[in-house]
Amino acid sequence: MFISFSWRYPINSFRYSASLVQFASPAAMGYRATQVQRSLRVSSMTIEHGLRVPMVGLPQETGAYAKQVEAAGFDFMWVPDTPLLAGLWRDVFIHLTCAALETSKIRLGPGVTNPITRHPVAVGSAIITLDEVSEGRAEVPYGTGYSSAYIIGRKAATLKLMRDAAALWRNIFTGERTQLGGLEIQLDLPRPDIPIIMAASGPKALQTAGEVADGVLIMVGAHPGCVEWALEHVDAGVAKAGRARSDVKRTLVLTACVDNDRQRAIDTMRPCVGNLCRHRFVSELFDRAGLTPPPVPDNIPQPYPDLGHAVDWEEAKRATAWIPDDIVAAMNALGSGEEVAERVQVLSDLDIDAIWWRDHGTWERPDALMKGLVEEVLPRL
Repeated sequence: MFISFSWRYPINSFRYSASLVQFASPAAMGYRATQVQRSLRVSSMTIEHGLRVPMVGLPQETGAYAKQVEAAGFDFMWVPDTPLLAGLWRDVFIHLTCAALETSKIRLGPGVTNPITRHPVAVGSAIITLDEVSEGRAEVPYGTGYSSAYIIGRKAATLKLMRDAAALWRNIFTGERTQLGGLEIQLDLPRPDIPIIMAASGPKALQTAGEVADGVLIMVGAHPGCVEWALEHVDAGVAKAGRARSDVKRTLVLTACVDNDRQRAIDTMRPCVGNLCRHRFVSELFDRAGLTPPPVPDNIPQPYPDLGHAVDWEEAKRATAWIPDDIVAAMNALGSGEEVAERVQVLSDLDIDAIWWRDHGTWERPDALMKGLVEEVLPRL
């Protein structure tokens, strides 16, 4: 089922200015102070907004939905890439091709692909084709494949493989002669403007993204302290490689729920912080947010096919009942439209360039989130 919107203003027309933000419920929001002095931004700068849209139904339906996402004013739309997840997902590039054929402005890419389940050459070929079909709107968001590799009995990609993949794609896209085993290839029509965007959550991965990628997809939750922590590591990578700030676009993954019933929103989003609570650097990360990591129980039930993509979300909620409300509220953007907008206003001044919005869903399209953003959140900015 598709939905339509009457919102008049495109998302990218909003401007963020400096102000003093008073939080209505600082304890629930997880912030250390009741006020945050926001840093100055150049008034002409904008935060781009994108949407995560899972594969639901036929590729043609994804194409029709992409048309709605574009009409709502979003700048980009990425579709998750885990082949045959739970036997329900299909091929992301066919879905993206249908999206490209139904749109004319919105940027498109897998959210995210990886160099494990798809060889980097296969990814490069698919992305080039998508860029041709979309007339220059393709992007390459990629990660280690942690949630995909286990399906085929593989481990997540190493940082070396992540570096190598970025280098290979850049050579191919720019038309450089590239050795593939014993075969040399050179793209007949170079497409040097395809962005290579590396997803990262740990210090080394964030630094690597700053060194080698055109953009970084920051996956550390929604607390400003955690985002600052991540940006420091990205900046270290940029400096190490002798690059400029403008060389690396910073996109923040923002898991969100717009719901006036705050407790219901917290209960819905609890499983979304399960993996963060087991993050390798959880103590360091949560310390920046003024939070104490909760004790992780032994033998946590594992929903099918995994916690983040649970087919039965109620089962996922039961499996994460050990996570306190304050951590859920701090690491997600949730609550009323006003509360979510306040969170975005603070995050928008942390030297980020874009927000990739996602809800908790894997098996439904983000109708409620898109409607909440368009009608209640973004107009407040």
